[in-house]
Amino acid sequence: MSLWNALRLDMREHRSVTLVGGGGKTTTMYYLAQEARAAGKRVIVTTSTHIMPHPRLFLTDDPSPDNLRACLDAHGIITLGTLGRADKLCGTGEIGVCKEAADIVLIEGDGARIRPLKVPAEHEPVIPPETDAVIAIAGMDALDEPIGVICHRPERTAAFLGKRLEDPVTEEDVVKILSSPEGSRKNVAPSMAYRCLLNKTDDPVLRERAGIIAAGLDRLGIFTLIQHYEEKERGGLCWF
Repeated sequence: MSLWNALRLDMREHRSVTLVGGGGKTTTMYYLAQEARAAGKRVIVTTSTHIMPHPRLFLTDDPSPDNLRACLDAHGIITLGTLGRADKLCGTGEIGVCKEAADIVLIEGDGARIRPLKVPAEHEPVIPPETDAVIAIAGMDALDEPIGVICHRPERTAAFLGKRLEDPVTEEDVVKILSSPEGSRKNVAPSMAYRCLLNKTDDPVLRERAGIIAAGLDRLGIFTLIQHYEEKERGGLCWF
């Protein structure tokens, strides 16, 4: 089954997807991108904050409709962004234009500095209003680890959970973060489909514990996919 289908997303209906959270956003974004391209879709990968550019995808910083169409005609899949600090790409903010030029637009909506779990800061996440679906991601390697060690923005995460920095992350903590409008569901409009993805579940014990989290989210009406990627897939470099 494709990742799109596994997440209960439809390329015709959910043409712009924003990814938030930690523990696998970039890999998931490129997985969705390569599946969409394999299905014959014209794809733009971009960000509303900052991402590292994919070394083998054509990059343009010009969001004009004519340029985007020309680049897509030539390459089929492209990255849109401007190079900023530390060689990271900044978004151009032209998601509506992207949707006019491409079939699929994939947007990384916040950063986690390679941490598997986070509670967003006041300015995060940046979810463009043109977004059709939001995928919130959490890495199961956060379980049992101290909040102060494993989480991005640990002080904010501890305050949100009512815990100390040295307290371990539990299944209940992950459910609370992923389901809350102050957590991963922050800035998700009612019109946007919302999905959760529990990543890094190649260990059978972590996969079982992810099932507990998924059940908790299901009781709240949130569809959740339990997923893991092979080592060669992480970061998405193998697909293009």
